[in-house]
Amino acid sequence: MIYGYIRVSSDKQTVENQRYEISKFILGMNLSVDGWIEETISGTKNYDKRKLGKLLSQIKEHDIIVCSEISRLGRSLFMIMDILNICMIKGVKVWTSP
Repeated sequence: MIYGYIRVSSDKQTVENQRYEISKFILGMNLSVDGWIEETISGTKNYDKRKLGKLLSQIKEHDIIVCSEISRLGRSLFMIMDILNICMIKGVKVWTSP
């Protein structure tokens, strides 16, 4: 499965730009997003308190998570590396749109 992950940190931001970038990237590879995860929450919140945590608990080997940029996963490098480690252990790829 291919999941599009969108996180905005305030009501002033919109998900449309991120959705567009992810969709364009995936369509360019003749693939499609099977499910979208959208949330409006600060990246400083631990991922297990976000929808991302639920996704990380249910992803399977060979799944793909696509986000517009790696910073959408978390605010700190430590948190991002922790999330990437979970994905690596589970055999899940994380892609970012160029």
